Amino acid sequence: MRRVLRHRNLAIGAALSLGLLAMALTSLLWTPYPPTAIDILHRLAAPGWAHPLGTDAFGRDELSMVMAGAQSTLSVALIAVGVGAGIGIPLGALASAAGGWTDALVMRLSDLAFAFPALLTAVMITALAGPGAENAMLAIGIFNIPVFARVTRGAALAVREQDFIMAARATGRGELGIMRRHVLPNISAVLVVQITIQFALAIIADAGLSYVGLGTQPPFPSWGRMLNDAQTYIYHAPLLAVFPGIAITLAVLGLNLLGDGLRDVLDPRLSTRR
Repeated sequence: MRRVLRHRNLAIGAALSLGLLAMALTSLLWTPYPPTAIDILHRLAAPGWAHPLGTDAFGRDELSMVMAGAQSTLSVALIAVGVGAGIGIPLGALASAAGGWTDALVMRLSDLAFAFPALLTAVMITALAGPGAENAMLAIGIFNIPVFARVTRGAALAVREQDFIMAARATGRGELGIMRRHVLPNISAVLVVQITIQFALAIIADAGLSYVGLGTQPPFPSWGRMLNDAQTYIYHAPLLAVFPGIAITLAVLGLNLLGDGLRDVLDPRLSTRR
């Protein structure tokens, strides 16, 4: 715990991540204005007491939209990472335990999945089912599966070479029991750090998909679509692009710092005295 409190990156990352979570949860119960409320009389208003971050081209309150956008972004990222980890981790564990053709098959399927980035996968899914947040979750989740599979396989193979694994085999424990009781607990730190990294990447991917119209659909706000809408008025109201951009930057920065700090704290070999 002392190491956690002394780690600057971890403290800053945790504060930014908790702030993002608090903003998303607060938007479920309260926002200064309804995020989708249109007020043409006050369109493109500058920041002031009535609207701390100003309004957009339809008179919608920017602060309310940024808060609601955090809810949308976290929902997409959470489910996408959950899909990737929920499928990728068991696949990686299976590949490391079975070896042979099973290992080769899982890795070749991972290589195939890497050939289709989240954006391209979203385009294909959209062509079949139409745009939407659900399809963005699916596209980002599919892209995350091979990432978790490769990380889990590599970490598990390193652990399986240790002496205590051979001792477990000598006692007659099966491969499934060894994976569940010995391998997965010893690679949990690596997986936790990877989850935070993929969470940050999922936020960027969701913003990119929303920017091109493949993510969260109107009227619900999303940070990526706010950036897309702002580019039309970049010379008249440049602040419209600044606030969602800052939100994305702080969210990704916080998660990256959190992952970096967790890596140092959970793996004493990488920690440095501070």
